[in-house]
Amino acid sequence: MMKKAEAIGMQQEAGLSPYEKKKLLGYADSFCSLAKTFTYKSAAQGQQPQERQERLLKRRLMENREILADNLKEMAQIMRSLAEESYQVFPFREKEWKKIIRACRERGILVKNIYRMEDAVSGMRLAVTMCAEDGQVITAEDAADFLSVLFERRLLPEKDSLFFLSDTYETLVFEEEAAYSVMTGAAKATRENETVSGDTYSFIEKGNGSLMLALSDGMGSGEKAMADSETVIDLLEKLTEAGFSKETAVEMINGVLVAKSEEENMSTLDICDVNLYTGGCELMKVGSSCTYIKRGTAVEQIAAEHLPLGIFHRIDVDKQCVQLRDGDYVIMVSDGVVDGVCGEEGFREFLSQINIQNPQEMANYILQFVLHRTLGKVQDDMTVLTLGIWENTAGRLG
Repeated sequence: MMKKAEAIGMQQEAGLSPYEKKKLLGYADSFCSLAKTFTYKSAAQGQQPQERQERLLKRRLMENREILADNLKEMAQIMRSLAEESYQVFPFREKEWKKIIRACRERGILVKNIYRMEDAVSGMRLAVTMCAEDGQVITAEDAADFLSVLFERRLLPEKDSLFFLSDTYETLVFEEEAAYSVMTGAAKATRENETVSGDTYSFIEKGNGSLMLALSDGMGSGEKAMADSETVIDLLEKLTEAGFSKETAVEMINGVLVAKSEEENMSTLDICDVNLYTGGCELMKVGSSCTYIKRGTAVEQIAAEHLPLGIFHRIDVDKQCVQLRDGDYVIMVSDGVVDGVCGEEGFREFLSQINIQNPQEMANYILQFVLHRTLGKVQDDMTVLTLGIWENTAGRLG
């Protein structure tokens, strides 16, 4: 007769989990959003001679077909990856299972099912179907603290988990704490005589211990530049959240800008993707300004050589991987910042002398220094993004 613990392990393989369903729905939403960006604007086209309009339509159709073909290939690959995605599941022996049930009940937590999964990068994850006993007020953090002691691992509730355990069974996921913690900062200034900035940025938590900083600088300034950079960042957020790789997301965004209209829609894109479990940092740059890695007084400068998004159907991306260490800082800036301090070498020297630990204070200080050098004149939009990383030793269990 099959033991209860073995049955628990087998249930993990049956059907799609809520997480997998959420990812599939995310893919669908991303394609709906992407489709809207391809909506053809006929008003401007109607003002052009018919022969030229027909040529443009044919060229647009060919380009869009190529883009759509690439997108469908990527969608197929994502579906394959999802189908093959798996965790190593460790079923509990009956004695262990009963011990967990008993210990949780003593804390006012009723457990129906529990799965233990191991991942090579992010470590242990627990999926627990649980509820609070009648009259008990228990938060997800409380449950995580108790499970941390029980399993001798520092566990945290997954992002967007319920805050309180309800009186009906719900499945919560608890993740092993990452090896590193980060803090971020941002500061920006808008070009003189403009009401909005052409720079757009975002801090994107992708789950599984990954944080991505993204900065886009739209061509020129004002409303048009803001619209272009917002399109880039908005699509990047949606596509990466839906499961697309950064590389594919960048190619798709470029296709949108190229095919969107006959107007120029050029924007730079600067990405810093940090894995909090390993400290690995992948930098991707498309026509953007330099990124700087500050380690004490030493500052590494990482430059990009290729053109911005929205010019050619095929793009070149500058990529580089950096291993971050405890106490390192990443500084990302738009062109207006570097131009205000006499070039990249001067800016690099200035960064080496900064002795500020809080990333937000650092971002403010950098921007104020540049504004001081320009006597308060803002000739171009300026944006500074900062990230500090530290080993997450506090609270770890032995």
